[in-house]
Amino acid sequence: MFGMTCAAKPSPLPATPYSLLATRLPHSLLAIVRYPPLVFSRSRLLQLAEEMKGKLVVVYGDIVADRFVYGTPKRISREAPVLILRQYRDDILLGGGGNAINNIHSLGGVPIPVSVVGDDAAGAMLIEKLTAQGIDCSGVLRVARYQTPTKVRILGGYPHASRQQIVRYDIEDHLDVTDEESDRFAWLLRDQMSICHAALISDYGYGVVTPALAANLTGFSRRKPVTLDSRYDLLRYPDVTAATPNEEEAAAAAGTSLFDNGEGEKLSRVADTLQQALDCEALLITRGSRGMALFEKDGGAPLLIPVYGTDQVADVTGAGDTVIATFTLALAAGASYVEAAKIANYGGGIVVMKMGTATVSNDELRHAIERDEELKE
Repeated sequence: MFGMTCAAKPSPLPATPYSLLATRLPHSLLAIVRYPPLVFSRSRLLQLAEEMKGKLVVVYGDIVADRFVYGTPKRISREAPVLILRQYRDDILLGGGGNAINNIHSLGGVPIPVSVVGDDAAGAMLIEKLTAQGIDCSGVLRVARYQTPTKVRILGGYPHASRQQIVRYDIEDHLDVTDEESDRFAWLLRDQMSICHAALISDYGYGVVTPALAANLTGFSRRKPVTLDSRYDLLRYPDVTAATPNEEEAAAAAGTSLFDNGEGEKLSRVADTLQQALDCEALLITRGSRGMALFEKDGGAPLLIPVYGTDQVADVTGAGDTVIATFTLALAAGASYVEAAKIANYGGGIVVMKMGTATVSNDELRHAIERDEELKE
């Protein structure tokens, strides 16, 4: 949910206190403001990175198997004008909500998954990967009538050279949650929300996540942050604390498209529409090579954070999961929405430098903060 092709950073504006940028005008009447470099304190961001460790986050979402099949080019087929590969590697990684769980764990947090996988080989492998890291999977139900969603990517190239994705095919299913399963999940979500510091909803449209069940998080949050990443049904989950759509998802939910390349008033109007419908405190729109745009409910000026990193992008797979995981964990640690967005921007920028469905560690996050020359001490 986070497309990215890195480009040069936009020129920053002169340093100005964030409070001087904010106004009480509606977002649609404001131009997007690039963040002043000296708004963020290095010591404060490092403190938040440290406090992210040990924070409990309930993750309610679709767990997906991301499968990567690698092969070396052999020859052109005589059957059709296609390349024949000799397979040398086959990886299955945690994708979708599973990738968000994985990132929370790698950042030092404690994810508590509530989800469903199929009673199949892919589901068993994903459960094994989670439990091997010490993640409690008692809230993950295995269902025989459901096939674990699997995204299969075929990549060609030599083992020690860059590899090109040739084709992808998806094995998909849809779960119709039974009344008995719904009751179990409702109890689990309310119970986990009572002990966790935050909640994350990851809806990839496979039926595990429903608005009625998600209300057990928002309705029992007691002002703890509940964040949302929904591929197709963003507006079905009102009362979340914050949402993290990409530009395409945000525009589709608002019933429009960003023909102006996502700049200026149109993006602000999209954000206004979504915030009013969701009644959320913050909206963080990921914008690929243009970084992120943060909109807060208090009417302050929208804030644009330039993309972090270089133009050496390796793979954008799962970067949106990393963004919401980092953003949620930062909020759980006590970050403001601006601070959490900045920290999430580091996470997204780091993970696209890695191949496949990847994670960001707390050490990598701290290293990025330490070497960012635009921060004040």
